[in-house]
Amino acid sequence: GVPVLFVVPWVVLRYLYENEGCWERNEKAAVWWVIRCPILAAVAVNFVVFVRIVRILVAKVRAHQVARGDTRLRLARSTLTLIPLLGVHEVVFALAGEGEGGGGLRLAR
Repeated sequence: GVPVLFVVPWVVLRYLYENEGCWERNEKAAVWWVIRCPILAAVAVNFVVFVRIVRILVAKVRAHQVARGDTRLRLARSTLTLIPLLGVHEVVFALAGEGEGGGGLRLAR
């Protein structure tokens, strides 16, 4: 239910100040940041969780109990699985513009 605390004010602000028929445009930055700040906070928390999990995985690979030759492959596979699962790719594109324009980072997103 926590997202309702951010979505309802965003909808009201969009309706009052930026109701131009298409909610894909973000012409007024203040209205856009009402919904974008909680998204960025969630992405930051997920990134911290990702870094901690990778640190644990690296510690397990370096442990003396692990004597297999495929440990680096297992570490890479588990890390690559976590990237889309925790939305780490969103950290790269977090501040890329979603409005009009053709910047390289926006196009890649």
